[in-house]
Amino acid sequence: MDRRNFLKKFVGVGALYTTGAAGLLLPKDVVAATSMADFWSRDRTINCKRADTGEKHEIRFFQQQNGYDLDAYRNACWLMRDAKDGNAMVQIDVGLLNLMYAMQEWARQSGRSNPVITINSAYRTPRRNATIEGAARNSLHMRGKAVDFTMRGVGIGELEQMAKYYNVGGIGIYNSFVHLDTGRVRHWRG
Repeated sequence: MDRRNFLKKFVGVGALYTTGAAGLLLPKDVVAATSMADFWSRDRTINCKRADTGEKHEIRFFQQQNGYDLDAYRNACWLMRDAKDGNAMVQIDVGLLNLMYAMQEWARQSGRSNPVITINSAYRTPRRNATIEGAARNSLHMRGKAVDFTMRGVGIGELEQMAKYYNVGGIGIYNSFVHLDTGRVRHWRG
């Protein structure tokens, strides 16, 4: 899905807020104030932590006045590095960051208190990917286009419904986390 269609997809979320998509309801005044232009032109911040290192970051990767912030983007790439294989990092897909932001903002606007994203795995080197049981040989983790995560205060089933709504890439549902990627649209349970 291209950026324009992805952006349009978020606007439709307003209609779902009032009907309770994924169990996440928003007050009608918030829905009325949210428009595509407003949502995507304001600052975009993701609050994340890494499960394995305990690092915590609030990353404002897009600024309303200046667009994408290269230093913040580099911080996001560092946070999503392969800390288990020499801290190797790649450029993380900006579409993945935008999707993470959209899901986290949906949770915020629905009244979830501090919905921090906990990253279990993002970029993986090919060497480390080969050691992970069940990992796809051509995993999008190796291209910086995938993340395995949870979100504080939001259940796995709710994350699944939010991700499915965007219809942007792959969604893998596991007992303790959700896999999200910006590849072709598909859905599975692990």
